[in-house]
Amino acid sequence: MAQAARVSVGGVSAAPGEKSTGFIDVGDERYNIPVAVINGTLPGKTMGLFGGTHGTEFASIEAVTRLIRALDPAVMRGTVLAVPVLNRAQFEKRTQFTSPVDKVNLNGVFPGDASGSLTQRIAHAAFENIASKCDALVDCHGGDIDEDIRGFVVAAEGKVAAVNAEALALATCFPSDLTHIFPASGGASLSAQSIYGVPCIMPEAGTPYPVREDAVRFHYEGVMNVLRYMLILGGEPKRRTPRVSRKRLKILATQGGAWHPSIELNSEVKKGAELGRVTDVFGDIVQVARAPEAGVVAMTRCFYSVQKGETLSIVSVFN
Repeated sequence: MAQAARVSVGGVSAAPGEKSTGFIDVGDERYNIPVAVINGTLPGKTMGLFGGTHGTEFASIEAVTRLIRALDPAVMRGTVLAVPVLNRAQFEKRTQFTSPVDKVNLNGVFPGDASGSLTQRIAHAAFENIASKCDALVDCHGGDIDEDIRGFVVAAEGKVAAVNAEALALATCFPSDLTHIFPASGGASLSAQSIYGVPCIMPEAGTPYPVREDAVRFHYEGVMNVLRYMLILGGEPKRRTPRVSRKRLKILATQGGAWHPSIELNSEVKKGAELGRVTDVFGDIVQVARAPEAGVVAMTRCFYSVQKGETLSIVSVFN
């Protein structure tokens, strides 16, 4: 029987049957990338796992942290390369989407630049050291600052049909009835599918406060099922048959004020259905937000206050 080999990532090394942790250098010790190398006793596939690509999407970070602690290399076949929080600057300062250091959105600059700004260097190091060495990449996300998401999965779509199909298969491992299709391009981590030819997904669940246990479990259980599907762990994966959407419609605030949602997340809505209302400081209604098409409410605003142009809700459409 073939023997597993030692695995090294950015100076962090694990022999077969070992779990090692350390940091990948990005040129700024405060924000080096924390990584766990969990190397099974037998050879197998390698899964890359990111949490905190957006550093305020806390459920993803908590889930990846728990997974790192829970995975036992003694019962694994293959390797997991796991980053609990990729964007540490955003995590620390609690900024929305962009790093407080260089004002750049990490999930828009992959594969990054080794000579660029901090965020570009983080993107480069994550792809160079992890995504390039994987058979699949799972980048856990969730609602950022003013967003709430109950749980869906984004699957990448590139030019290779077989890889696209595998990304969709990975998405079925999560406890969700909705899968979105996004292009494997545009600077998101999904672009690893086009660059390296590996299937990529972005599961989404949670809101910054409170860090709900159901959102953490969504990520945790989904990743565990992916590991079973990839035969890194034993057992049969629990899989769903989600509906697939290629269209997401953002409903924006036409005026500032206070947001009053009228419908719960994951609710089915018809075209024209009321999603919520914006009122002014006297409580007068200044906007009734309605669904532009029939679909499912995949995201809603969790902040009471809202400014003109900010997102109130997102409806996923299936036609």
